[in-house]
Amino acid sequence: MRLPRECYQVQKTIETHLPHLSQAQMTGLALWVCGAILAGSACQNAVASALSPWRKWNNLRQYLREWLYDGSDRTSPCQTQLDVTLCFAPLLRWVLAWWVLAWWYSERLALAIDPTLKGDQTTAIVISVLYRSCAIPVAWHIRHADQPGSWMDPTVELLQALAPAVPENMTVIVLCDRGIASPKLWQQIRDQGWHPGMRYRKNITFCADGGKRLPAQRFVSRPDTAWIGRGTAFNTPKAQRRCTLLVVWYSEQEEPWIILTDLAPDQVGPSWYALRFWIELGFKAIKSLGWKWDKTRRTDPTRVSRHWLVLSVATLLALAYGTRVEDAQERRIAPGNLRAPPKALAPNHRDPWSRPARTVSVIRHGIDWLRRLLIKGRLWSRVWLLPEPWPEPKLNLEITRHVPP
Repeated sequence: MRLPRECYQVQKTIETHLPHLSQAQMTGLALWVCGAILAGSACQNAVASALSPWRKWNNLRQYLREWLYDGSDRTSPCQTQLDVTLCFAPLLRWVLAWWVLAWWYSERLALAIDPTLKGDQTTAIVISVLYRSCAIPVAWHIRHADQPGSWMDPTVELLQALAPAVPENMTVIVLCDRGIASPKLWQQIRDQGWHPGMRYRKNITFCADGGKRLPAQRFVSRPDTAWIGRGTAFNTPKAQRRCTLLVVWYSEQEEPWIILTDLAPDQVGPSWYALRFWIELGFKAIKSLGWKWDKTRRTDPTRVSRHWLVLSVATLLALAYGTRVEDAQERRIAPGNLRAPPKALAPNHRDPWSRPARTVSVIRHGIDWLRRLLIKGRLWSRVWLLPEPWPEPKLNLEITRHVPP
């Protein structure tokens, strides 16, 4: 199927960053992404309807559906089919190609690992780049929600797939919550030269260098306090691990964060774990607030995985365009007139804790402007991803840094 003229620039962008795809795969992906942006939904019928002014609805619907199929399942069977796992490293390279390194932001990257559900049908384990109160999926594994078995092996494979995309001079921290943390995952992250930031239950034990073994929660006694120190985590010899412990308790939390990392105490921020919550906002963008994945009826894991490529590319484009819009609005100029990344940090971005909550999300800005520009058939020639500074400790947080005797 030929692309509508309005979609050519999207296809050219896909050709640049996912060059291993065949021409037909690029065309199908561009149709899916453009239709999702125009419809404000990645549901198949909504995408076909949004594109119907340019092509016949029935033909579009069939083409979009079969783009997700294995070659043998199509109306005209063939040997060609899309292997989504080969897209993971290129997707991360795409993100980094648009990533702007500014004076306020060192060469570091925050990833998060977390599962998300679509009702009782499908579960996805996802690795996302954390960005401006949202997240860009760059690797995922899909299975039926009731399928037994551990997530750990697929998660390790996802990390291995992403490793070639990251420059050696970039510091990567991988954040995950209590249900994901495991020794195998910890080791895999370290083997890649990256750094884990794993939250654990409050009753794990920790022996600070030169001190006694205690339950981790006992290193702080009240809200708005934090403790950071080097030592040995866990009680049993087989499980013990040399690491840095962060116990951080803000007054807004019911209980303290118990975080283990391999970074030295003076190299890690006590508030960095707050970035992990952006992946949950990213899932909202994938579902109800953006692409409506939760409304789709597709359940076959392979087809769902291909559909997630659409969600990933659409999210990446929307966040890049939304960044340009937000950067322009904060400088009170028209987005069309901001043709390069700002060289100075806007006041609202200097302290993520104190900045007012966004009234409109970055991804919503991006979807709205992309829709407008797509209809005109003239996308911007330059977009970027300009990360915010990582959160510093709140001023009222009392931090104790352990110094061995």
